[in-house]
Amino acid sequence: MPSRLPRLLAATGLAVTVLTLAAACSQQSAKDKTAASPAATPGSTARFGDGPAPAVTPIATGAAKTPAVLLADGRWPGFIADLGGETVSMDLVEFLTGDAAAKAWKKKNPTSEQDSPDNDYFIVNDNTKLRDLPLASTAEAVVLAAANPGTEKTIAVSGLKKHLGDQLPDTMFWFTVQQGKVTKIEQQFLP
Repeated sequence: MPSRLPRLLAATGLAVTVLTLAAACSQQSAKDKTAASPAATPGSTARFGDGPAPAVTPIATGAAKTPAVLLADGRWPGFIADLGGETVSMDLVEFLTGDAAAKAWKKKNPTSEQDSPDNDYFIVNDNTKLRDLPLASTAEAVVLAAANPGTEKTIAVSGLKKHLGDQLPDTMFWFTVQQGKVTKIEQQFLP
């Protein structure tokens, strides 16, 4: 009889991720709709992804503008809105699975006879804000092979447009941010 421990550990990890994302969804949407939101503390809970909450750098009146930290260090789900030579314009989303996905699905589709989304995931994108993030000089992209989606390959970030073509804006990625720069962009498999 095979051990159920690996499945239990995977399910527990998934549940923790889903709960973190679900809590972040409601908090982030409300925060982005207000003009003056309080700055997040460096140790606050993640709103999306697995890093600390996005930090906001306050700007003093009359002082030179200091760029705000758009995303704290961590891993963040989103779509590529634009890809330049040294920057990526990212549309941050909520990637939900399991019970959190089902709950969000029913909220968005109250008249549907379906109880949960197809394939047990749901992407919530209620915020139109784009985040222009600098790319680290060593940034890399991990994409799925077209012929075999179960196989990943690492390419230069500049090769994303060529690899995905017209599908680039509709492809979800995980963005790894370290010290304010994107160091890795990983394609998310979606059935």
